[in-house]
Amino acid sequence: MARAYRISLKSDMALVTFFYVFILFFSVMCLYPLVLAFSSAFSSEATVTEKGFSLWPRNFTLNTFRFMLSQRVNMVILAYRTSVIVTLLGTLVSVIITTMYAFVISVPGFKHANKFTFFAYFTMLFNGGMLPWYILCTRYYNLSNTLAGLIFPYGMNVFNMFLMRNYLRTIPSSIYESARIDGAGNGTIFIRIVLPLSQIGLVTIALFYGLGYWNDFYLPLMLITKDSLDTVQYMLYRMMGNIQYLVTNSTSSMIQHIQPPLQTARMAMSVLAIGPIIFLYPFVQKYFVKGVIVGAIKG
Repeated sequence: MARAYRISLKSDMALVTFFYVFILFFSVMCLYPLVLAFSSAFSSEATVTEKGFSLWPRNFTLNTFRFMLSQRVNMVILAYRTSVIVTLLGTLVSVIITTMYAFVISVPGFKHANKFTFFAYFTMLFNGGMLPWYILCTRYYNLSNTLAGLIFPYGMNVFNMFLMRNYLRTIPSSIYESARIDGAGNGTIFIRIVLPLSQIGLVTIALFYGLGYWNDFYLPLMLITKDSLDTVQYMLYRMMGNIQYLVTNSTSSMIQHIQPPLQTARMAMSVLAIGPIIFLYPFVQKYFVKGVIVGAIKG
């Protein structure tokens, strides 16, 4: 028995070691493009063009950022302001809508829960298409050139709703029964019982929604024509198009002496776009991992 136990212990240690090595290797592979982007963003365009990308900046310079921000500092500030507002308000609205819908289909005793669940699941499989969606947003809801147009089309993500529903199902039904015996209604149960017990799930879907709102440039592309409502992602998208135009038309006499930083500009844009999220993620990582694990186990 002792020998079998030692063999089993060794095999378990070998398996754990393998998993740690694999996770370490996978983490390095995930971090490699990020480090490469940061390094290239602070390298000179000529060096990157001649020698390629590297993990360490070559001929360290801030010229790429100066070139990108020289004429559009105010636009960058406005774009960051719009992105922050849209991300915060959009995340709050989406979390409220998603949590309320998840609560309705998870609360014990609601006889139409299956119908509402199917209705939400159906939208994951079929949709009306881009043109009907655009007509609905612009002609009927008047979402063009408004902050609401950058928020409400993403009001509820069905995947996040099911993730939250699975988390709410971990709350024992006896808690609901005790609250109803004490005279609490569904609104009181939701606000005073469900929300305090669902902090991990709320932070998890909030992170998903926050990333979605921050990285989105589809809604500004479709619904926004005012420069003052451009988001960071869409502004960088247009800026990259302008730099590409300068490169492809560099034979013009007006821009012969200009060397647009095409390669390093792509990396600098990545740094400007993902920087705030990188600083935020470590503070919510533990909640994110717990929420995904709970949501995956309970189904």
